[in-house]
Amino acid sequence: MRRLLIIAAIVAGTLAVAGIVVYGQMNASLLSDRTATPIKAAERRPAPAFNRTALSGQPVDLRRFAGKPVVLTFFASWCSPCKQEAAGTARIGREFGSRVQMVAIAVDDKGTNALRFASHYGWTWPIVNDPSDDLAYRYNVPGKPTTVILDQQGRIAWQHAGKIGTRPVTQVLDALL
Repeated sequence: MRRLLIIAAIVAGTLAVAGIVVYGQMNASLLSDRTATPIKAAERRPAPAFNRTALSGQPVDLRRFAGKPVVLTFFASWCSPCKQEAAGTARIGREFGSRVQMVAIAVDDKGTNALRFASHYGWTWPIVNDPSDDLAYRYNVPGKPTTVILDQQGRIAWQHAGKIGTRPVTQVLDALL
């Protein structure tokens, strides 16, 4: 009996350490003090253009936003990491206001769920539905959430896949402005 308890304790300890290591690797970008910087201007590639209708009915033509940075947030209402960063994304939208254009792109989601999600977190910018994953594919989005920042000329200046805090996004936007 004592031997089984020792083995169980060793297994539980090993699993706990492995869980901490995996969590740390998955969230290393949140734990790092490294400054997020945009891609060098000479190395930026044009963002794939799109002209869609937002779930609110307004047209969303990426070319219309030339002259200011654009933050594209690829998300899904059912995505747990998306929920975890949604309030921070709303703070970024409020902090930068009209100096930056925010656009959310709902991937693998229903429009009504995406609108409810956006309303819950205070997102006031256009929400575009991407039911066929066309935009996600064109932007090389490996998963949700993914944040893409375009510069004033419509080029990809920075991209991050996975949950991220507000600090790196703010750093990149400050550098672009």
